[in-house]
Amino acid sequence: MYYEILDEEGNIINRIVADKKFVDKKYPNRYREIFQQPAPLPLIISKVAFRFRLTDSEYVGILSAAKNDTEVQAWVETFNMVSKIDLEDLKTADGLSMMVNKGLMTIERANEVLSTPVEDSERPEGFPNVAYI
Repeated sequence: MYYEILDEEGNIINRIVADKKFVDKKYPNRYREIFQQPAPLPLIISKVAFRFRLTDSEYVGILSAAKNDTEVQAWVETFNMVSKIDLEDLKTADGLSMMVNKGLMTIERANEVLSTPVEDSERPEGFPNVAYI
């Protein structure tokens, strides 16, 4: 069965697949059963996680290029302004495509950055996770 795990105020903090005995024991009075599989979580990661999806040489190359290239500088400044990265957002893909066109990374690496499955540890703090038991 599918369950939503709740915090003290009744907000959803996690979604899991488990049996009733498990949730009764682990989360007494802090869960509710849901009758359909939860929708997949959006592909949103923290800025730190995005940075570490880039190699050190890619990241340093981008920072170095930003000193002389206003397009790259604008991307770096935008990166510094946002609180999280949506891997499905067209602006994210466009930014990496620009890096490819400028020779700062390969198309294969850009695709890898965007398509590597999101680990729970990459999610922004407070972002709900899905756990399968």
